Amino acid sequence: MSKLDIVDFHTHFLPEGWEVYRAPGRPLDPLWARIGTKISDIDALIADSDAAGISRRVIGVALSIVAAPDADPGAVSRKLNDDLAATVARHPDRLFALATVDTFGGEAAAVEARRAIVDLNLSGLFLDSARGDRLIDAPEARPILRVAAELGVPVFLHPINPEPLSTQLSGLGRLGTRLSRGTINAAAAISLVTSGVFDELPELRVVITTLGISALALTGPFGELPSIFAEAPAGKRRHLYIDIMPSEARFIRFVTSLLGADHVLTGSDWPILGHDPTQDGLAAAFAAAGLSEHEAELIASRNALELLNGRHRSRDKLIA
Repeated sequence: MSKLDIVDFHTHFLPEGWEVYRAPGRPLDPLWARIGTKISDIDALIADSDAAGISRRVIGVALSIVAAPDADPGAVSRKLNDDLAATVARHPDRLFALATVDTFGGEAAAVEARRAIVDLNLSGLFLDSARGDRLIDAPEARPILRVAAELGVPVFLHPINPEPLSTQLSGLGRLGTRLSRGTINAAAAISLVTSGVFDELPELRVVITTLGISALALTGPFGELPSIFAEAPAGKRRHLYIDIMPSEARFIRFVTSLLGADHVLTGSDWPILGHDPTQDGLAAAFAAAGLSEHEAELIASRNALELLNGRHRSRDKLIA
């Protein structure tokens, strides 16, 4: 297999001057304490990318990571998106960025989403899967999803720590965290299908994380939600994508068998997972999964680039 062009769709990065929010008087979560300042170190990000053979990264930030509970989410997202755009402008050959907006902020958040894409040239939206008892299919989130569909940009649907499930599973340690976050990520993805959002917005492209695998595992083998899978009839397929991190052959084989290689992306969760997809490791995983060279190229970078360049195709369509 020839050298892969790798685009990492799942990278966390805080622009200069931003820090992980910590409630007054409370110690920093052990995870963030371990990560330290690496999440805001652009030199570390570039160095790790070079070492792994990753050509470009897609950076994004969860609003809840940086904003205090009483902060104005609109003001925070505007400043954050300005800084994300400035970061990309300094490294245009290495980075894309997804705009951070208040998922359930209604029309006001949709205005910021449009500004971030049209004026700041960001490449997609980074959204929380849920808040409280609301999933991404809630009416308050619809204006943002309409903007994404209209402008042809992807939505990266990121997990949160749902309560009370996170507390209930806390005794399982890190596995409990993954289970609770994965459950809400999967539920949000499923809600887009069952509530008719994908039918209303057929151009919507949504990416979920590896943790959301149960959205596929609990539907595909049971014959449910056929519209998200590869065998859906032409023109009826709903565009749900999933990232792979870490790069593990059995997992890659499973998700490609359901979604098709054209709906799978490479991700790393940098610097949280601490396991970058390397040239050798990714090539070996693709080979062990039985992928063709074309399928490997799709997952390594071509699918991500297709999603990230969708905005330009939509603009050309509007002009025509």
